[in-house]
Amino acid sequence: MIRIFTVYFEGKYRPDYVTKLYHSLKRNCKVPFEFICLSDTKEVEADRIIMLPKWSDIKIHWHKLKFFSPLFGGQQPDDDIIVMDIDQIIVGDITDMINWPVKENEIVTYRKWWKKGDPNSGNTVRLNGGWYKFKSGSLKFVWDEFSYSAKSRDKWQLYYYNNGTVHYKYYGEQNYVEDCCKRNNVKITHMPGEWVCKVNSEDKRNTFNQMQYMELFDKDYMILDKPHPDIKMVHFAGAEPEDTIHDYEDKFGWIKDNWYA
Repeated sequence: MIRIFTVYFEGKYRPDYVTKLYHSLKRNCKVPFEFICLSDTKEVEADRIIMLPKWSDIKIHWHKLKFFSPLFGGQQPDDDIIVMDIDQIIVGDITDMINWPVKENEIVTYRKWWKKGDPNSGNTVRLNGGWYKFKSGSLKFVWDEFSYSAKSRDKWQLYYYNNGTVHYKYYGEQNYVEDCCKRNNVKITHMPGEWVCKVNSEDKRNTFNQMQYMELFDKDYMILDKPHPDIKMVHFAGAEPEDTIHDYEDKFGWIKDNWYA
């Protein structure tokens, strides 16, 4: 069984982000899966909703680490686990990504090629927290090391902010996952970079990404009137308040064509 997990909590995004991602996966994937959302509201649509605890010392994105526990969310031995962020639009057939093979002691992600040549990026993490795929239980140490005690949870949730790796409090979950994988000799596998691109609120950066996509993959523009046909998913990652899909929904027709329930 392929189980796709995501997290929703009130704040930057709306509950319909989960619903739209769920329906988009069903439209664009030819293999069966179960979609499970860990959420602070029932106003999301999924195959299964697991409620976030009303009180927890685990902050925002760090709840994603629960999915590394084989005891969480009805996981069964040998399940393929995919962890996705909700700030992504599926724009093509995603079957090859969902069905990408993964072995024990391996994590599959997509390459952050848009960081190449960015003089403002000191964050060289190879993993992208928008997409993890692994075998259930094979990376259990990611959860165990984090959840061992209140002290360890407090430590890791601020570790990368305190050392200047990330610039927003309680960010750094993907850095932690990568460091755990490095310490435990986990193989990090990247899917083809041309399958995913990133868009945010900064026009200059988007133009830079367009040029990078053309240069790295010897292809036409990343997005013109619509995404390049080789692109399967567009990530709207960004820490700024305006880095959201709904801020662009009326501006770009290709968003309306792909992002709906």
